[in-house]
Amino acid sequence: MQTRNRRYRLICPAVRSLVFAALSLLMFGGAAFAEAQTALPQEALVDLVKPSVVRIAEHVSGTAKIPAIKVDIRRRLVAVVPDKYTEVPVDEYLVGSGFIIHPDGYIATNAHVVSQETVKQMLASESALSALYENALFLSEVEMQEFLQDERENSFSKHVLRYVIEHSVFDLRSEVSVLRPDSVQKNMPDLIAEGFPATTLSVNDNFLEDEKDVALLKIEETRLPALALGNGEAIATGTRAFIFGFPATAELNRNNSLQATFTQGVVSAIKQSADRQFKIFQTDAKVSEGSSGGPFFDERGRVVGMVTFQTDELNRSQGDNFAFALPIELIKAAALEADVPIAEGSYGLSFKQGFQEYSSKHCSKAVSVFQTAREESNPVFVPEDALAAYLEQCDAWQAAGISFDTPLDEFRGTVLSLGHPLIYLIGIAALLFAIFCGALFWILRQVRHEEHEIESLEARLYADEARIKKYDSMPTGRPAASQDTQKKKKIV
Repeated sequence: MQTRNRRYRLICPAVRSLVFAALSLLMFGGAAFAEAQTALPQEALVDLVKPSVVRIAEHVSGTAKIPAIKVDIRRRLVAVVPDKYTEVPVDEYLVGSGFIIHPDGYIATNAHVVSQETVKQMLASESALSALYENALFLSEVEMQEFLQDERENSFSKHVLRYVIEHSVFDLRSEVSVLRPDSVQKNMPDLIAEGFPATTLSVNDNFLEDEKDVALLKIEETRLPALALGNGEAIATGTRAFIFGFPATAELNRNNSLQATFTQGVVSAIKQSADRQFKIFQTDAKVSEGSSGGPFFDERGRVVGMVTFQTDELNRSQGDNFAFALPIELIKAAALEADVPIAEGSYGLSFKQGFQEYSSKHCSKAVSVFQTAREESNPVFVPEDALAAYLEQCDAWQAAGISFDTPLDEFRGTVLSLGHPLIYLIGIAALLFAIFCGALFWILRQVRHEEHEIESLEARLYADEARIKKYDSMPTGRPAASQDTQKKKKIV
């Protein structure tokens, strides 16, 4: 029995170690696979994000009275020319991009896309630039270089522009609309008339000064495919960057003005705002006018920023063109201040779940989830054929018998998902070995338990036998008993 006990003590630690190793291999292998699945392929990113990207248009009409001015660049002075104004009719269309941040019709975009300040700057800029150019003709080459150098740190031209705006008289009316993605109209007035009227809930008209170029809109629609908002603080130089928007340079004709454009690149640098209060992401992803307000998102489809501007014309002529995005934290702060809710829509949640099942070839589950994503979403933004490619592929897999829909199929799919054949063969062997070791461990434990019971039974038998022998050897008769009683009394 001692030999068996020693054998048991030697085998058990080895069994426990092997079981732990096998379970660890499967656990860490599964965790590694799950981690690998967090980043979506580009095709899936497009299908996830594109329905949430909208084109925004503002029609500004009315009149403006712009003063003529004189400037002195040397002394950094500006003044209005008395009684000299230009009256101009206003009929301007501003277009840009935006993205949905809540299923109940809440949308984020740039302030300069929907603010009247943009039109005012456009109207006042001609007077300001004319005055600057006229005075610059009297500067020497050295003075001109000093002026251009000083513009980077303390822009006199911005001061002149603000001065003209402050001394102008504007009578403007605005109409903001989120254009229908399914519209067949070709002219901007018709697109706006057919679009969803938008209410401006929050707009920073001071965006030229503080660079917080953020606005929030509301349309009377529900079940919209709202995007998940990520964390801009986690973005680092070298991070992959993806952008959706409606760049004007991508419009081949009027038939595709509502087709959003997908571009990608990396975060090439992280800059600071002028007041150093927030970060600005620089990327080499292509953008152009019209992309303003579009989402700047990561490999998981989470919005981490908003495309806002690109390299100015002067610097573009001297080198590479870059795009710049504001961090998503500015949008979150504006939403909090304006009491605007933020939540990912059911489309995004269902799409990611469905794509995970689709990637594992669990077609029955994938089809069910994709159909839920489509049925629970606004059909204008998520049309019936939005997920057709995934549904057709699942039909093909099921017809070919390579869809993992039964429990046995799912087990086979889990094994195959480990990747390399050698890895999942090792996984199967480790699982079988773990089962064998577990069974062996249980058997040895039962044997040990029975051995303890036998030992206890033998001990009781030996004790009973000893008591019986002792009782049989005792003498009989009362004198002896009296003697014993007397002894006990004496002891007491």
